[in-house]
Amino acid sequence: MSVIPGPAGAAIAVPQARLPKGTCMALMLVGTVDGRELRYILSEGRHLAGRADNADLKVAQPNVSRRHAEFESVGGRVVVRDLGSHNGTHVNDDPVDGDTDLTPGDTVRIADVTFVVQDEAAPNAAAAAGPGRDLVASAEISWDEVRSERNTKRDLQSLLFRVLAKAGDLLTIPRAPAEMYEPILDLVETALLKPERIFVLLVEEGGEEPEQVASRVSGRRSADSLVLSRTMTRQVLSEKKSFLTSDVLNDSPEHEMMSMISQGIRSAIAVPLFDNEDVIGILYSDDTRPGRSFTRDQLAAFTLLANTIAVALTRARYMELEEEKRRQDAMIAAAGDILDHILPSELPPLDGYELSARLVPCFEVGGDLYDGQVLADGRYAVVIGDVTGKGMGAALLVSHILSLSRFMLAEGWALAPLMARLNRQIFQCTDFIRFSTFFLVIVDPATGRLEYANAGHNPPLVVRADGSVEECPGTGLPIGMLEDSQYGTGELVLGPGDLLAMFSDGIPETQTLDDDEYGDDAFRDLLVRERRRDLGALFATLQAELAAFRGEAPIGDDITLVTLRRKA
Repeated sequence: MSVIPGPAGAAIAVPQARLPKGTCMALMLVGTVDGRELRYILSEGRHLAGRADNADLKVAQPNVSRRHAEFESVGGRVVVRDLGSHNGTHVNDDPVDGDTDLTPGDTVRIADVTFVVQDEAAPNAAAAAGPGRDLVASAEISWDEVRSERNTKRDLQSLLFRVLAKAGDLLTIPRAPAEMYEPILDLVETALLKPERIFVLLVEEGGEEPEQVASRVSGRRSADSLVLSRTMTRQVLSEKKSFLTSDVLNDSPEHEMMSMISQGIRSAIAVPLFDNEDVIGILYSDDTRPGRSFTRDQLAAFTLLANTIAVALTRARYMELEEEKRRQDAMIAAAGDILDHILPSELPPLDGYELSARLVPCFEVGGDLYDGQVLADGRYAVVIGDVTGKGMGAALLVSHILSLSRFMLAEGWALAPLMARLNRQIFQCTDFIRFSTFFLVIVDPATGRLEYANAGHNPPLVVRADGSVEECPGTGLPIGMLEDSQYGTGELVLGPGDLLAMFSDGIPETQTLDDDEYGDDAFRDLLVRERRRDLGALFATLQAELAAFRGEAPIGDDITLVTLRRKA
């Protein structure tokens, strides 16, 4: 038995054949953490123990320090030393002060987690039960029996060495889970001397019944005729019992083996795919040929092999998830770079006016957008919007919208045809679930006249110097929703001291844990109350009020506020 680092740093026991007499074996730490047995071989070299993510022996307990203790194995001598931990390291209840030698039978206590020192690992796999409806096993074997001496005689050792030597490739060669099925079938075929049928069944996350993911069938047998009894499935998955039936046609009462007899099965074997933490599926094989019966030794070997296979599959699943996370992280980083380059950190200044734009994303990459642009005729354009979705898709859509709108504004397009053309372009380059709310306003600095178009965005608010409030209502559908949408425009005049507040729905839709919303009225009251304050201070006050309202609830959506105030 050897132990390798498993998912999230946990130690995973990997079954191996018993080594020849005279071979030097490393010491092993055996203990229980959170109700689960943990085994770790102290091979040649140093081994860090603690809560740290890079710990070789990771013990995720609150009383254990991040870098708690260190084990060192050199030339057959194994010592432990404390690394200045808060709750100490003890050997046989004596505190460790400097290097302390370890021998088999010693107890090592890391904070309140105790390990026993052994000179040989023991398998930590599971057992299973067999196929057919209302089956009675001709042989059952528990994991304790697999570990016992009577199952390690010479023929079993020989089989284990041959098969598990090949099984090591599953643990050492990185593969996607789907790429492991053929090598797994090859191993089973060797271990069971080429049975007629082999099936690999896995329980998917959230599923209850195992699903067939791979099979190998020889002769005229059909892969579609596999029938597993509910009793056998429950025993293998829940009780972790390996199961063997032999000579069913000749020796078994018909009512006990009806489903197997109907298939002509003479011998069948089923074991749990146990990854040292969970049973992730079933490894099953059967044979209909006269004289072909699986043995108890094969059952023990098959159980150990299934343990190695399950560990390898679980590691491959974790590696696949980690690779997907790396890919997602790279996409998020790329999307963030896109937004960093296309969204202005500050709006261009405008004489006689105060301007501010602030965006607080809900996730690493949000879907809100804003922009400011001085036009060739001296007018000033401001946009704000909110695209559907988050991540790379949202970032690309934001980039496309702002690029098109900047180009058409620079070309001098009138507001209504600009909105219609922008809508058509976005519709043609996105799928049916991609669209964006969009508000565009053009300001004449000399007169304070505003011309705007509102494509389904939250109506911006004009807070007058006297405290009265007006809205800029919608003038059309969100852009990209329907190809031939047309847009109207609206006008108003911004007087001295008047404030135009453009915002995303993340502000009024801020929620508490009880799903209460901050709401439009509260936001309107804040704008009226703070209408004369510095625009940066106004946003800081808004953030504080939203945080106080939200309480323990997380931010649920991007928060964007763009403000324009004509100086008094």
